[in-house]
Amino acid sequence: MSAGCLYTNIHGPRAYRSATPADVKAASSDERVSGTACSRTLLFLVAWGDAGYAAAVADALAANRDAVLYDVQSDVKVTSVLFGMYSRVCTVVTGRVGRP
Repeated sequence: MSAGCLYTNIHGPRAYRSATPADVKAASSDERVSGTACSRTLLFLVAWGDAGYAAAVADALAANRDAVLYDVQSDVKVTSVLFGMYSRVCTVVTGRVGRP
């Protein structure tokens, strides 16, 4: 995670427990979805955003609020411009949508 010198308000991933197929009513026809959550830093002065797992999972389940994401894979994507003058750090989760 990046931090700004003047202002920092970011949330980052630390740990997240994902449901497994045994925890939900899994079916082979369950939809596969993806969600992204990002934080940004500008000119090493200001940092903001929520790049946490919970925000990425909420984004993935935006169309299925009552569902559970299981069999989750996560990744981090970093974009940096001009030696970090602007940077974006994103947590990307992909998983299947199941019913509890």
